[in-house]
Amino acid sequence: MGSPVESTRFSYEASLKYLHQLTMSQDLRLETNIPKQMITAWSPGGEKQFDFRLPLPCPPLPETPGKLAIYTANLPEAPPPYVMALVQAGAAALGYFEEGEVVAHKAIKKYMKRQKQGKAQINYLNTRGKSKAGSRIRLANTITFFEEINERLSDWEKKHPPQRILYSCTARLWGMIFQSKVTPPFTKKDPRLVRIPRDVHIPCHEELLRIDELCRSGWLYPAEQPEK
Repeated sequence: MGSPVESTRFSYEASLKYLHQLTMSQDLRLETNIPKQMITAWSPGGEKQFDFRLPLPCPPLPETPGKLAIYTANLPEAPPPYVMALVQAGAAALGYFEEGEVVAHKAIKKYMKRQKQGKAQINYLNTRGKSKAGSRIRLANTITFFEEINERLSDWEKKHPPQRILYSCTARLWGMIFQSKVTPPFTKKDPRLVRIPRDVHIPCHEELLRIDELCRSGWLYPAEQPEK
C-alpha cells in the first residue's frame, strides 16, 4: 500500500504555464480524462508519474492528447464565463462568474426536511403521512425549490451563455432538477457540465466563493510512492 502524498495547488495563471510545460515535454506520455478535467502523465517505461487537474472553468480537454498543444495555445488568460450550482436538500447557492469574479449570485432556501428525522421530503413522497400539513408544505417547497433553481440558471443562460456549468449535487437531487416543470437550460449530457470533486458544506454565498476558489485552481497529484 502506497504512502499518502500531498497535492500541489496552482493558480489559474500558473496552471496554464504548467500545462504549456507539459505539452512541450518529450519525456512524458500524456492521457486526458475529459469528465474529470484531468491529465495523467506516464514515464516512457509505463510508470504513472502524476495527475494534473486543470481549473474546472477551462474548456473540455481534447480526446486526443496530441491536440493538447493546440488546446493549450487557445486557452484564455482569464477563466471564461461559467456558472456554479451548489445544491443540497433545501439549500442552493448559484453563481455566474466572469474572469473568475462573481457578477451575479442567488441563494435559495426552502423547508424540505422533517425536523426530527432531518430527511428531505422527496424521500417520503410515497409513504404515509404525506397528507399532513407539514408534508404538504415540504412537498410544495420541494417543487418550487427546483423551479427557482432552473429559472435563475435559465435567466443567466439567456443573457450570458456560460461556457462551463460546474455543479455539486447528489444523483437523486440532480434527477429532480430535470423533472421540474421549469426545465433547466441544459441536458444531462451537455458537454459544458463538470461535477465539482469537492466536499461542499451547506450552500450559501460564502460557501459558493470558497468552492469557486478551489475550482479555479489547478491541482497536481503525484503518484503514490511504494512503501520501502
